Amino acid sequence: MNILGTLGGQTPLYQRIATPRDTVDNFLYYGADNSYPQMVKAVLNLSSLSTSSVNLIANFIRGDGFERGDIIVNNLGESANDILWSISNDQAIYNGYALHLNSNGLGSVKSIEHIPFEFVRLGLPDQKGRIRDVRVSNNWESTNSQALPNNVENPTRYLIYNAEQNGVEALTTAKGMVYYSTPKKNEYPLSSIDPIIETAQSDNELQKFELGNITNGFLSMSIFKYPSSGDSEEQEEAIRAKLNALKGASNSNSIIVVGVDEDSENTSNLIEQVPANNNDSLFTNTLSSVRKRIVTNFAVPSGLMGLLPEGSIFSAQQLADEYTYMNLRTKDTRNHIERQMAKLGLDVGRIVPNQFASSQMADNGTTTG
Repeated sequence: MNILGTLGGQTPLYQRIATPRDTVDNFLYYGADNSYPQMVKAVLNLSSLSTSSVNLIANFIRGDGFERGDIIVNNLGESANDILWSISNDQAIYNGYALHLNSNGLGSVKSIEHIPFEFVRLGLPDQKGRIRDVRVSNNWESTNSQALPNNVENPTRYLIYNAEQNGVEALTTAKGMVYYSTPKKNEYPLSSIDPIIETAQSDNELQKFELGNITNGFLSMSIFKYPSSGDSEEQEEAIRAKLNALKGASNSNSIIVVGVDEDSENTSNLIEQVPANNNDSLFTNTLSSVRKRIVTNFAVPSGLMGLLPEGSIFSAQQLADEYTYMNLRTKDTRNHIERQMAKLGLDVGRIVPNQFASSQMADNGTTTG
């Protein structure tokens, strides 16, 4: 399955979040081809600024960890703070997270493990529209391929844990249960990057354009002229291949081979460099527009993202203000996670927000650029 290929034509929103039913394994597709979460991660990995924005949000969601976050919560030796780290990352990307729960036989939670959010699919709703189970697999994107033959896991069914409805009885199931957190019950969430999927791809294209210019020495092409006595096209192609081998495959389209008469005056300059069009202004304006859309979408401050205008002064007070803003921006998410941990019986306390200390800056201000 070509995950990014589905976006080549700017896949409409209704197709990205469609939920066709799989009547064999009894689950709802997450997107028209069931690869929406995988597509999100692939697109996110293309855009460095989007990735940085998501990482910043996740950092402020988890803050300095739970007050008593060193508590070990599973037989893998993971602490509550380890789980919080994974939760915050998924929450920042997908607006949701999933946990696998096991009980001690009496109904109390004895073990919590994080499940990557992209591994989970909702089961089919019952006649009342309620969804009571999920399917978990690490290879939804490879269902119809042999890409990972040794790591394929068939979808495993788990009941969904709901503290109010399931209680003690539900947690005594042998396989455990899955806690599935999303903004709207029984619905797949939209990713935080969804509104700017095309913009994130543009960010990647701009990076490749910049790399191409650097690789090509900021030249659009070079014309290699050689004395020819009616050489065949095959001979010209052989010359071009040798030149490309010297310059590298990434520049294979940057050389034009032209045969000229031996007596021609053009042979005095065998290599002619053709300068690229002066697109500096267009590139700068486009890059600025793309960055603005990404930062606006994620609602992250420019200072913490390192996007201040060149030569501007960023004071300690401004940095402190941006810390305050990000803590407020992520407060509801922290409160939600704290409530869920309490419902699961974990005595981990509150999440300690990130604190700004003026000692983090060498002096009262710093200059960018």
